Amino acid sequence: MGDGRELVAGAVGALVRLARGTPGGRGQAVAEVVRARLRLLPEGARALSAIEADPDAPAARAELASAVARLLATDPGFAQYLTTTDLGGTADPNTVQLRTDPNPGPSTVQLRTGPGPDPTTVQLRVDPDTPAGGPSTVQLRVDPAAAGAARALAARRGNAAVLTVLALVLIAALVALGINLGSRPLLQPTGPDLAHAARTIRDPARVQGVLPDAAAMPSGWQQQGAPRSGTGSGPGAPCLLPGACDQQLAYATVSFSAPPLPSVQFTVVTFSSAEAAGRAFDTRLDLLNARGDAAPAAVQAVGDQSAARTRGDSTAETVVRVDSALLYVHYAGPGAAVALPGLTPFVRLLAERTRQAEDGRTPDAVLHTTGG
Repeated sequence: MGDGRELVAGAVGALVRLARGTPGGRGQAVAEVVRARLRLLPEGARALSAIEADPDAPAARAELASAVARLLATDPGFAQYLTTTDLGGTADPNTVQLRTDPNPGPSTVQLRTGPGPDPTTVQLRVDPDTPAGGPSTVQLRVDPAAAGAARALAARRGNAAVLTVLALVLIAALVALGINLGSRPLLQPTGPDLAHAARTIRDPARVQGVLPDAAAMPSGWQQQGAPRSGTGSGPGAPCLLPGACDQQLAYATVSFSAPPLPSVQFTVVTFSSAEAAGRAFDTRLDLLNARGDAAPAAVQAVGDQSAARTRGDSTAETVVRVDSALLYVHYAGPGAAVALPGLTPFVRLLAERTRQAEDGRTPDAVLHTTGG
């Protein structure tokens, strides 16, 4: 199986191949899982950004190796799991195959290793009304050796953690093979070692899809012009990471009004990591505080971070971070300080639509209130 250094080296090599866009290769599916886990850690996200920018840079490789080593040191269960995969040393002779059920047909997709059946199986069903073996059923079977390792891991970490890791491998392998099982996410990892694994949104069109449209707004609110979106920074969304603007990925903004009085502008800016979005959150507040008439205001907590500022009696803004996205809702109209609490439903709407997009779903949340 090799020592820890070999495991780190194998993982780094596989991650470098992913960064280069090299298809196939040893441990590609498992490397997708490692990459997802690294993105949950600030140092891991930074190391991935560096290696994706320049896969051949020695400094980037060293930073990635350090991040992988830290991940494995802080999560022995995950490290133990990796030793049962292709990254654990000598590649397992059992190949991963896509197969139909025992009676060949297109009804069931299975990911299996080894020629013989084994009772250790993970099933994911997209449609709960579909019978087992139906077109929306996916099974993952591991060979007896891997099953033994999983049972040993279960004794220390619990069966739920083992099934979560195995299911992550299944999803990564299916993604690598181009299999689409529907628009709903198959798994949202939870548990002591798997935080919410949100997706980074890079496509301006997807960011624009986060913005509410007229159907999502209460009666009486009208859209003011077409939404604006783009990569990096632009009108209404300046670079919020001086010296690291490349970590600001995309933006989108749109305004609504309820004539004749208030207007509300929604802006979404996405970043390469939650850590980068956190720094952008601080920068945005600094920009608001730099205006002499800005005053902090108390608001209900939304997302991972939230804060609000008012400017005189005519404007107010709430700033929210949701994973790797920064949101701000800007109000212009009379009585800003009084109106600010009324912005909370709008802020929650934008935050929920952002969560949906980061989970790979189509944003469809609407504001369930009436009136302006």
